[in-house]
Amino acid sequence: MSRHQAFFKGLKTSLPIMAGYLPVGFAFGVAAEGAHFGTSFALFTSLFIYAGASQFALVGLLKDGVSLITAAFITVGLNIRHFLYGPGLSGETEELKLSQRLITAFGLTDEVFSVAFSKIKEIPVESRFWWLLGLEIGAYASWVLSTFMGSFGGKALLNNFSFLGQALSFALPALFFSLLLSMLQKGRRLAVVIALAVAATFQLNGHPEIGIIAAAFIGPITGIIWIRQ
Repeated sequence: MSRHQAFFKGLKTSLPIMAGYLPVGFAFGVAAEGAHFGTSFALFTSLFIYAGASQFALVGLLKDGVSLITAAFITVGLNIRHFLYGPGLSGETEELKLSQRLITAFGLTDEVFSVAFSKIKEIPVESRFWWLLGLEIGAYASWVLSTFMGSFGGKALLNNFSFLGQALSFALPALFFSLLLSMLQKGRRLAVVIALAVAATFQLNGHPEIGIIAAAFIGPITGIIWIRQ
């Protein structure tokens, strides 16, 4: 398989991810515009942070007056699970050079990792870098483009329908509430309840930022211990 064939095969494999990223990226662009951060901020965030739901959290934190350093620390904490993705694929990418590993590490989102983990064994070893590159570029381009469309289109929507500004302010809570509902399954409820309790405790004591990070660590760890037992 040539480099071009491997790249376009990866690009084709990314089509379902691209379809899923389009509405969410668009929503982020609209949310950033609704928070009065502008298209430049939205694009910069998607280009260099590229962290999905954590970008919504970043917008919400900054909008509420949280300092940039604190908001950045919380965003990193919410995405610390990504450190496990590289080692998860390392057994199938041993032939990659260090530079190639660094390039592909940037694009390992939740969805890209899931697809890569299940399909990379089907790709010849010498073609895996180009396949991964095609897979990741497809997803990345979809996210950035939809962010721009959402921000640019959101500006027009807010100018013509000002009442949407109040609706957009609920975008972040609605997103995380939907994520919470998807987690309320047997075996995960205890982790969710403990995470909520930890976050609420810190919130009541005037330390909501610390509560978010503490809940992000304590909840999942508790869930893992409970499931194993």
